[in-house]
Amino acid sequence: MTKKDTGMLSGRKPDESIEDVLVRIASKHPIEIEKRINTLDKPLILECACPGWQPKYWGPPRAYPVKKPPNYEENGLRYPAVPCTIEEQAQEIIKAAKAGAVAAHIHPRDPKDCMGTHDPKMLKAVYDKVFEEVDVISSQHNWQRTDEDEVDYVGSYARSMLDLADGGNRYCQGAVVLWPPVDAFPRKYKKYVQDGVRFMEEHGIKPFHKIRSSYGARELQRVLVDTGVMKKKPYVLIHDMGHPFGWPMDMDPWMPVELITSIVQTRQRFGEEHVIGVFSGGRNWMPITMTAILAGVDFVRVGIEDYYWMYPHKDEVIQSNFECIKKIVDFCNLIGRRLAGVEEARNILGVELT
Repeated sequence: MTKKDTGMLSGRKPDESIEDVLVRIASKHPIEIEKRINTLDKPLILECACPGWQPKYWGPPRAYPVKKPPNYEENGLRYPAVPCTIEEQAQEIIKAAKAGAVAAHIHPRDPKDCMGTHDPKMLKAVYDKVFEEVDVISSQHNWQRTDEDEVDYVGSYARSMLDLADGGNRYCQGAVVLWPPVDAFPRKYKKYVQDGVRFMEEHGIKPFHKIRSSYGARELQRVLVDTGVMKKKPYVLIHDMGHPFGWPMDMDPWMPVELITSIVQTRQRFGEEHVIGVFSGGRNWMPITMTAILAGVDFVRVGIEDYYWMYPHKDEVIQSNFECIKKIVDFCNLIGRRLAGVEEARNILGVELT
């Protein structure tokens, strides 16, 4: 360092030595000894949700009686990102897994018409192709509504997937447990959810609780925790934010405020030892997910299931599922947030492959 260079250090005073300047700077603002901030110093579990429930092709005009959406064309291509064949569906999960996703949430499509199906054999076909190349944690909707009043929480669908793996949980290592808004709870919901969680814990399926309001978090505590029904820890507590039936995340500047306060409230209610996640959707999916990652959540879902527009401020339709995955992986690399590996994620979630 030359005399000229050191003269620029914090306005060197006349006759002040270089040593005195360095001492003055260090004592005035010792930024180099600040303590680490460890919010991002833990692995992030990344789940890929594809192909999802959305239609690939536009519906009839009567589906939009008030206002037609941008780019509407009767019977035309609505969502080019949706894969249809078994191979295409599997490849989207495989590409995501190779990029860093360790869990998969699949609504399988029937290749004949590209429409969603609840056929367990179709789901198995997709997963079998995935498992030929990569290992992922299968995270499924293992429960289904049977009619307007009844919900089959411990019946044929979950049992079918277990039977397809000779009683193991290969195709349903985790199951989404919905906690909808109060006006959307089915009749006898408390009994259904208690019976369902008991069944899942008995058969090695980890409940992934998808909470859609702070009321849902409190109800989960009352129905499953306070009663002692749910026994296996950690609890996996997912905030469903931006989904059509989840926390509304369509208005700034409230989106980050509500996101942070909800996460903190859930941690306070259940304790620090549990897994906290955010599954996002809607136009704000990218800012929601990035804010959640910066806030230090343990688990996020990314993929076209609940997304359509790439950016909140542009009418740019997502062209492929992998585009979404790559943006979040690149963001994690940018901020230094490490993605968890598959076995590491199973340990964090309390998932045991049987």
